[in-house]
Amino acid sequence: MIKAYTDPWLVDFLKVCASMPQDERDQLEAFTGEKYNIDSAAVGNFTVPGPKWVIKADEEPISIFGAVPQRPGVWRDFMLNTPQAFEKHWFQVTRIARRAMDAMFISGQAHRVECIVPAKRLAYRPEIEKWYSILNYKREATLWRYLADGSDAVIFSRVRH
Repeated sequence: MIKAYTDPWLVDFLKVCASMPQDERDQLEAFTGEKYNIDSAAVGNFTVPGPKWVIKADEEPISIFGAVPQRPGVWRDFMLNTPQAFEKHWFQVTRIARRAMDAMFISGQAHRVECIVPAKRLAYRPEIEKWYSILNYKREATLWRYLADGSDAVIFSRVRH
């Protein structure tokens, strides 16, 4: 059974970060400029301000996501996944993530939610951009030489109309 919870525990972050697929680990390295470390990824994401959710399958965490405030009304998302999140439970994970974002707009917490992804990751896994469109994200721009290694990223956003 798939369930979503607010306020995930640090152990949820540790479990998900220990099982993250390589392309997600590479993404964190591109943003931080540091070699991937389970503890750093888990604690770093656990301690950022903003709302966080954990999705569990049979009470085991498979996905954690949240939104970090950038300025009033503007949030930047993050998501950490195990392979099972999208291999077995993509529909439920997608529905829960979309509803969480919907709630941020409905409550007035957000007028914009944005997502940044390495351009290399989109080229390697084009299905990611299709998934973003299901979440109602729109591609905005390429952020030239944005990442720690000097490579490009792409920014997507979803705005309240």
